[in-house]
Amino acid sequence: MTDILPQTRPPSAGESAPTGAPAPPPKRQRDAFFDNAKFCTAVLVVVGHVWAEFGDSRSAHAAYVVLYGFHMPLFVFMSGYFSRGFLRSTDKFRSIFPTLVVPYVIFIVLYRTQLIVLKDVDFRLNELFSPHFLMWFLVAMVLWRLSVPLWGHLRHPFAVSLAISLVGGSWAFNTDGTIARAAGLLPFFVLGLAINPDHVAVLRRSWARWAGFAILIAALPIAYVWELGTVLPKINKGFIWWNQGYRDMGYSGLEGMSGRLLTVALAIVLGAAFLAIIPRGHTWFTRMGTRTMYIYLLHGLIVKCFDYTGLLAEPVLHTPLGLVGVTASALALGIVLGTAPVQRATHWAVEPRARWLLKPSHGRT
Repeated sequence: MTDILPQTRPPSAGESAPTGAPAPPPKRQRDAFFDNAKFCTAVLVVVGHVWAEFGDSRSAHAAYVVLYGFHMPLFVFMSGYFSRGFLRSTDKFRSIFPTLVVPYVIFIVLYRTQLIVLKDVDFRLNELFSPHFLMWFLVAMVLWRLSVPLWGHLRHPFAVSLAISLVGGSWAFNTDGTIARAAGLLPFFVLGLAINPDHVAVLRRSWARWAGFAILIAALPIAYVWELGTVLPKINKGFIWWNQGYRDMGYSGLEGMSGRLLTVALAIVLGAAFLAIIPRGHTWFTRMGTRTMYIYLLHGLIVKCFDYTGLLAEPVLHTPLGLVGVTASALALGIVLGTAPVQRATHWAVEPRARWLLKPSHGRT
């Protein structure tokens, strides 16, 4: 989503600034690296949701495990990184309702309507606003952003959030997948919130790019062998989905915490490797990095339409060539949803004009 910056009218030709008036602050420049990273990660979310329907290929399944090992943690990390303004100004909290709560209401009604129409599911009023499919993320974002002031007062915020994530896997609230994900992925949000930007800048160096390529390439055969279950126990998908507690996955508290700690470590390594290979300068998709919420919210409606109608279950798609075609289509879908025409057509739902619901701001910080 684009930044909203205060606009200042520059002096017109022949007009000088008032004597003694301070010079207007320079316009803040967007960082192309992060816009590129946001776009690429959002497109990976589209690919991941499509690949979820193609688990019958061992190779595709290994690629799916690698992708799910880091793409949502990285998405959450960057959400935290771009929530740093909440540490400096309470006025930022005003954006939570119009940018997260109102779009949630709009899209959950659309997703539930789609479920009723295409899947012939009975309408239940008590389930109308319950998180469905990818809508958990908006709920989690509300919880994470409301918690931002706490992390700013802690000496070691990431360590505390990691402890909450590890211990939280044993709590009863894990029966709710949304709350389970919010607690499980919390360390990545806090890491983005608290990390020193200089540490992220290390990933822009040339040696980091080669290291990133090497790690991601090596991850695929490692995941393939791991999934065979002959060397190590098979990867429990509950760990990389973040939506289950340890008991539901069949682990004791200590086993579950060990598995989650390993999952967090792998997500950080793979996520850092992915960031390291992201282009640094402006590209043809840089501008699309400002529209990642359009890609995220809209693609689910399309993917679920194909899923509910049985199109993704067609045997012709469950072949090597079919999987390549489906993957290319998912990439194309992500690109199309990030374009300006889609933004203009769906702005009413993704970025609704809902600030009229707020009281006037008094500029308090």
